[in-house]
Amino acid sequence: MARSEFRFVVDGVELTTEQQSLIAGEIQKAGLNALSVAGSKLTNPLAVGHANIKLRPEWYGLWLIDGPFAEELGQKINDLGFWMQR
Repeated sequence: MARSEFRFVVDGVELTTEQQSLIAGEIQKAGLNALSVAGSKLTNPLAVGHANIKLRPEWYGLWLIDGPFAEELGQKINDLGFWMQR
């Protein structure tokens, strides 16, 4: 399975929790848009993540999963009632 990881790091700037969540959401949107601009061929994309650092700090951000693993993970999420297949 191919994997590419991109990071955006801010150092030396004090940000409130609300600012961090806002920035994370904007970065998520920009990343998804960049996939489109790059002409990525996604077959069955599943976006997983959030910008709420109080919920699960280790999940802070967005993961875009595609292919068979996305289908398998999406079905598990759907079984819990959080995901609907298109």
